[in-house]
Amino acid sequence: MKMPNVRKLIIPDPGCTIADADLDRADLQVVVWESNDDDLREKLRAGVDLHSENAKDLGVSRALAKAWVHGTNYGGGPRTMAINCGITVHQAELMQRRWFAAHPGIKAWHDRTLHQLQTTRSVTNRFGFRRFYFDRIEGLLPEALAWIPQSTVAHVIDEALFNIALNVPEAQVLLQVHDSLVFQFPTNRRAELLPRIREQCQIPIPYPEPLIIPVGLKTSTISWGDCENSEWR
Repeated sequence: MKMPNVRKLIIPDPGCTIADADLDRADLQVVVWESNDDDLREKLRAGVDLHSENAKDLGVSRALAKAWVHGTNYGGGPRTMAINCGITVHQAELMQRRWFAAHPGIKAWHDRTLHQLQTTRSVTNRFGFRRFYFDRIEGLLPEALAWIPQSTVAHVIDEALFNIALNVPEAQVLLQVHDSLVFQFPTNRRAELLPRIREQCQIPIPYPEPLIIPVGLKTSTISWGDCENSEWR
């Protein structure tokens, strides 16, 4: 049964356009900068389809590469990845050896995070926020690895929301959905307001080489569910 698009229930006020500003591959961007991997960083900057590139490197389908790389980056071991991706443990082990050999920074990030857990029972993101753990350290690594990009992205999108509310009062933020913001603005002021809104979303993440996550845009004068890709102008 085809499910209804409930986003179509959220409509802009008369004379307004509704918009969805989305951080581009936000969690992945943070993982790449945490690993300090130059190859993955350059591919993200170039806008290539990273899942397709990873599939070529690993010799698997794009769908498998997407799920497998995501799980492996977040600390999934060979057995876990074999179960989740429907492959053998042996194949998962070979793929992980190839992945970590090509991108040693990912494994170094895992080791650094595990050391922090073992010595402080906590992990810290680049904004200085820290999460403490009181459970047994064994088995906590995937949860800790996931918290770092998720908390970083949450801070970025919340700061963007605050910036828009403070500096572009003509726009009205309606929703925050993980790594995106839904807002509306007067349609006849589109050319003036959109560049200002985009500027408020440029939040530097303080790595040695700062990361500013690109922001995509979708707009509609009908409803949130009818939003389509748009330019920031």
